[in-house]
Amino acid sequence: MVFCRVLGAIEIEVDGAVVDLGGPIPRRLLAALTAGMGEPISDTLLAEIVWDAELTDVLTKTIRVAVHRLRTALGPSARHHLDRAPSGYRLTVPSDRTDHGCFVELVSDGVRALSDWEADRATKSLESALALWRGQPWTELAESLTVSAPRARLQELREVAVEELQAARLMCGDAARAVAALSEAVIEAPYRERRWELMALGLYRTGRQGHALAELRRVRQLLVDELGVEPGSALRTLEQRMLDHDPGLFLVESPARSDNPPDRPAAPSSKFAVPTSSLIGRRSDLALLDELLGPQRLVTIVGPAGVGKTRLALEYGAGRTDAWLARLADVHSADAIASVVASAIGLTYVAWDATSAIWRAIADRPGLLVLDNCEHLVDDVAEFLVPLLSQCRELRVVATSRRALNVEGEYTMALAPLAVVPAVELLFDRVGVNRVEWRPQDEDRVSARVICEALDGLPLAIELAAARERVFGLSEIAAHIHRRLDILGSTPRGSLSPHASLEAAIGWSVDQLGDADRALLLRLWPFEGGLTWQAAQAVQPAGVQAGVLAVLASLADRSMIEADVSSGRPRYRMLETVRRYCEEVDPSVAASREAHAAWVRGFAADEASLLFGPRSGQAIRELQADLANIRAGIAHDLEHCPIEALRTTAQLGVMWITTGTMPEGMRLLQNAMAACPEASVTDRAEGLIALSLGSLHAGDAAAALRLADDVLDLLDETDPAHEIPFLRALSRKCNALADLNDPIAFRAATNRYKVEADRRAAPDYIRASALIGVGGVQLLDGESERAMDTLTTGRMLSEQCGYWWGRGIADLLLAWGLLARTELDRSVTRQALDALTRAVDAYDQQPNISSGLGALYAGAFALTDLGSQTAAIELGAAVIEYADRIGTDPRRYGRRFNAGDRMDRLDQMLPEPGDSGESKSWPMLVEMFSNAVAQLPSR
Repeated sequence: MVFCRVLGAIEIEVDGAVVDLGGPIPRRLLAALTAGMGEPISDTLLAEIVWDAELTDVLTKTIRVAVHRLRTALGPSARHHLDRAPSGYRLTVPSDRTDHGCFVELVSDGVRALSDWEADRATKSLESALALWRGQPWTELAESLTVSAPRARLQELREVAVEELQAARLMCGDAARAVAALSEAVIEAPYRERRWELMALGLYRTGRQGHALAELRRVRQLLVDELGVEPGSALRTLEQRMLDHDPGLFLVESPARSDNPPDRPAAPSSKFAVPTSSLIGRRSDLALLDELLGPQRLVTIVGPAGVGKTRLALEYGAGRTDAWLARLADVHSADAIASVVASAIGLTYVAWDATSAIWRAIADRPGLLVLDNCEHLVDDVAEFLVPLLSQCRELRVVATSRRALNVEGEYTMALAPLAVVPAVELLFDRVGVNRVEWRPQDEDRVSARVICEALDGLPLAIELAAARERVFGLSEIAAHIHRRLDILGSTPRGSLSPHASLEAAIGWSVDQLGDADRALLLRLWPFEGGLTWQAAQAVQPAGVQAGVLAVLASLADRSMIEADVSSGRPRYRMLETVRRYCEEVDPSVAASREAHAAWVRGFAADEASLLFGPRSGQAIRELQADLANIRAGIAHDLEHCPIEALRTTAQLGVMWITTGTMPEGMRLLQNAMAACPEASVTDRAEGLIALSLGSLHAGDAAAALRLADDVLDLLDETDPAHEIPFLRALSRKCNALADLNDPIAFRAATNRYKVEADRRAAPDYIRASALIGVGGVQLLDGESERAMDTLTTGRMLSEQCGYWWGRGIADLLLAWGLLARTELDRSVTRQALDALTRAVDAYDQQPNISSGLGALYAGAFALTDLGSQTAAIELGAAVIEYADRIGTDPRRYGRRFNAGDRMDRLDQMLPEPGDSGESKSWPMLVEMFSNAVAQLPSR
C-alpha cells in the first residue's frame, strides 16, 4: 500500500513505513513526478524542474540512474508505481492515495455539504482537509509551468476551505470560534471579501454589532485605498442589513445564502436539451470539469470542430436547477450577446440595458452559465464576461469555443478526441441505435478501428459514419474514408452541431482565418505525423509577410492544429479530417505536394550529413520524428523525380538500420534504383552501398559482399569525387567477409581498407572504422593483446570524433572475442559484460537498434555463463522477438568468432517467437539488461 504526501515536505509511505528518499535530488525527482498527476513527465521537463538545466546526453543518463535509485528505495512492492511511458516517466499512484487528492475530495465534499445545509458534515470534511495541509505543495520545487499551475490550484482551494469552514461553523452556531479564526484569516489574505463578510457576521451574532460595522468600514477603506474599488454586493448588502437591524442575520442560513433581490427571476429548471443517446468516453472529462469549477469561475472548453465540446457542457449542466444555456452560434454582433443571455436566465422583458439587468438578476446568487459556440465572438464574449464575473461573484461560467477567450482567471480545458477504444464503442453504439438487430463481426471490428483512426476520434464524425452504416456498411466506409469526407453525409435533425456536415464545421473554422493563417494552413496538409516550425517556414507560400511562429500560434489557438511541447521541441499536427478538407479546397495541390517533397529532400540531406559525427544521435532522433514525412516525400519523388528519391533513400541508409525500419528502407531503395536506371555513377554507388549495409544487418552477408563488389567495379578510385564512396564500399566488403567467416579474404580486404584510409587522409570516422576492422582480424588470428590495443585505439578515435557507433562496435567485437574463448572463467565473462555495457550505452546515446540488439544478445549469452539463466532467457527471447520484427540478425557478430554452437544452445532454451509475452521497446530491453547485470553477485 502506497501513500504519497506533497502538501509540505515530500513523503511517500509504503506499507505503513515512511521511505527514506535520501538527498535532495531523489526528493525533487519524486516531487516532480507527483506534480504530473499520473501523466508522463518528459526527460526534458525533468531536467528543467529537478536539475534546472537543459537536457544533455549525460543528464539523460543521470535521470535514468536517479529513477533506478528511487525505484530501489520504493522497494519491490511499490517500484511498479514508477514506470516509463513512451513520452516520459510517471508515478501511478491513485488520487485517493495522495494527500492532495484526498484534500481536493474533502474540500469538494465540504462545499457540497454546505450548499445542502449539512453544517456538521461540512465542518468535519473541511477540518479534515485542512489537517492534511502541512505547508506549500511541492515545496522542494521552484516555480515552473509544470508546477505553478497545480500548486496555485491547491493553494486557492485551501483559501476556499479556510473560508467555508468558518461559514460552516457559523451555520452550526459556533460564532466565537469562527470569529477567532477569521481574525487571523483576514490578515493573511486581506483582499478576500468573503472573509470580511463572515467575520462581520460572526461579530454581529456575538453581540458586537458596532465592531461588525467598524470592520465593514475598515475593509471598504482598504479596498478603496489599495485597489481603487468599492466592496462587492455581498458586503454592501450585509452592511445595509446590519444598519436595518435585520433579524434574519441571526439565522444560521445567512452565511451560505442571501435574500434574492425583488427583480431577480425565480430559479429556472434546467433548460439543457441533452440528447437521449449515451455519452461515451467522457466520464473523466466530466469529472475534470467538475473539479475545475470549484476554484475556477470561468472554464473554456476548447477543441477542434466535432470533438464534442457542446455535448460535454450540456451533460455537465443537465439536471441542475441553477444553470442557464446561451447558444451563440447564430449570434453575429456584440450587442446581441447580452440579449441572448438575458433571455436564457429568464429575463424575457428587458426594456433597456440588458447587461445591467443580468447583473442585478444574478448578483451574488450561485449559478452556472454555459455560453456555447463562442469562437466567432471571442473578443465580444470576453468584454461581456469580465464585468459579469466581477459583479456576480458566485457565478460560474463554462464557455465552448475553438479558441480561448483570453480573459484573466480563465482556465482553458482542451478537449481531446476520443481514444480508439471509446471511439469504436461510440461507433458501435450509434450503429446499434439505427439497427437494433445488428451485432459487430470480426471484420466490423477491424473496419471500425480504421474508421475511428481516420476520423481522429471526433465524436461528430463517428456519429455521421454510424448513420451511413445502413447504406454502405462499415467495410465500405473504411475503404473510402481516407480519401473523402462526403461519405459521412449530413448531420441529422436535432443534432447539437450547428453545422450541416463535418466539412461545413471545418469550413466554418477555416473561413474565420486571416489570409496569412489560411495560406499556411493550406500548405501544411501534405505533412504526415506532424512538423516543426522550421518545416512550416520552409513551405510557407511566397508573399506571406507574417512570421511563421505567429501564424502557427494563431492556428493552434483556433484548434486548427495541435501543438505538442512534451519533448521540449514543439511539433505541430493537423487532424486527419482537417488535412483532407484542406487538400480538397487547396487551389494548388501539386504546388503544396512539391513544396513538402522539396523540404523532405533538404531536411534528409542536412540530417544525413551529421550521421557520422558528434551530432549523429540527435540527427537520428530528428529523422525518426519525421519518418512519416520522409515516406511521403520519397513516395512523391518516386512518381515525379525518381533520381531525388534515390538520393534521399541512399543518404538515409544508416537511418533505416538504426531506427528499426530496415525492411521498409530496403524496399524503397530497390524501388528507387529500379525507377532511375539512368542515374549517375555516384548516385547508383550510394544506393548500392546502402543496400549492402541493409543486407548485412539482415543476415545476408553474401548479398552484402556482392553489392559492395558492384560498387567497387563501378567507381574510379582515382577520381577524387569517388573517394568517400570508394572507402565506404571497402568498409562494406570487409564487414561482409567478416560475417562470411572467410579469414583470408577478410584479412586482405581489411588491410587494403586500412592502407587506403591512411593514404587518402580519410575522415576520422573512416579511419576509426578501419582500425576496428584490423582489431577484428587480430581477434580472429588469436592475437588477443594486440586486438585489445587496436580496438581500444579505434574506440578512442571514435569517441574523439563523435562516432559513437564505432565506439559501440569496438566494444561489441572485444566482448565477443572474450566470450568466444573455449575456456571461460567469471572474470573474463565480467570483462565482456563491462564491454557490452559500454556498447549498449554507446548505442543508447546514438541510436543504432540493429547493432544494439547484437550487444544485448551477447549480454544474454554472457549471463548464461554467469548462472543468470532466467534473466538470460527473458532477455534473449525479447531481443530475438524485436530483431525478427524489424528484420535484423543479432547473432551475426557471434558467428564471426565461431560461437555458433554455443549460441544454438542458448537459442534452444528460448521460447518460440510470440510466446515470450508482450513485445518490449528498446528502452525496456536496455533496462532488462542493466537490471540483470546489477543483480549479479559482486566479483
